[in-house]
Amino acid sequence: MWDSPYLGNFLSGQLVLADAVARDLGLATHLVLAQGALGQPWLAELDRPHLSWSILPGRGRRTRLRHLERVVREHRGAIVHSHFTEADLEAAVVARRCRTRCVWQMHTGFRTYSARQRAKDLFKVRIVGRRVDRLVAVSDWVASLARERGFPANRVVVLPNAIVLDRFARLPDRTAARARFGLPPDAHVALALAWWPEVKGADVVVDALRRLSADPDGSPPIGLLVGEERLDEFLQKALPEEVPWLRRTRFVEDAAWLYAAADVFVSASRHEGYSYAVGEALACGLPVLLTDIDGTRFYADAPGAFVFNVDDSEGLAARLADLLADPDRQALGAANRSWAHDHLGIDRWCSRMTALYRQLL
Repeated sequence: MWDSPYLGNFLSGQLVLADAVARDLGLATHLVLAQGALGQPWLAELDRPHLSWSILPGRGRRTRLRHLERVVREHRGAIVHSHFTEADLEAAVVARRCRTRCVWQMHTGFRTYSARQRAKDLFKVRIVGRRVDRLVAVSDWVASLARERGFPANRVVVLPNAIVLDRFARLPDRTAARARFGLPPDAHVALALAWWPEVKGADVVVDALRRLSADPDGSPPIGLLVGEERLDEFLQKALPEEVPWLRRTRFVEDAAWLYAAADVFVSASRHEGYSYAVGEALACGLPVLLTDIDGTRFYADAPGAFVFNVDDSEGLAARLADLLADPDRQALGAANRSWAHDHLGIDRWCSRMTALYRQLL
């Protein structure tokens, strides 16, 4: 269901997995993409001998079911693997009709378990989900949530996300990156991905930057916030007038440019399944400040990663000021880059996923 304008780490990882599946299992891969994928420039990256793709119709469940069933039968599908929940039910129904294996992958969750969600789970999880062969959870806390929702514990597999490190093997020139985003070459820059402001804690980041900008004795950092329409709407309300300590930009095709422009990465998220962005920042050699939440707690083991409390803009401001003043900041970033290469590589992730496929087959 990927329809981003950019390939991103998720789909880059799926392409690496497709190569591994062809090499290790002798299977081709067919990607079923969302409507928004039509016309995207990254479709050219899918031109591989063992890879094909199609677009899932958006005209109702029956039409989607017919498309998926046709794809599975035409390609003699061995495993149906769904991501991002939107087509989970259709994937399970079609897999059952075609007598093939089905995997659901759960990328995120929710803090509160509402009565409405419980009612939906009565059907999706406790009836259809029990027929799914495996549920892949991207972190321990997501696995715990899956079991709470009713998935059989013996079918839940924890497989943490990985980063396609080759995307960051060579970073853009820092000066050129600063110029691209209109940043002064000598300023301190804090980068935050705020495309979903309420979840990503954009208000916390902005308030922390505002606090630092009010310090008459300090050298306030500039915040570089990344997002699309949702971020625009948030900033129009939070900062109706332009301020010198904030820049915003849309996503770019090569995310390495964003990390190359920054001195530190900030994740103020209120919840995450398992953040790609924090892993990418570590891989690019940035010190990281992150909230103490389940979805990013694994990253706190990195030598240059420091936690602060959720919604604590004052604590974030203090942490950010200390980190930017730390003479060992660059060394911390270099240590993070090494840690990322030791812990976040895609090869081991592919090996575990292909092993899961082999077990099901």
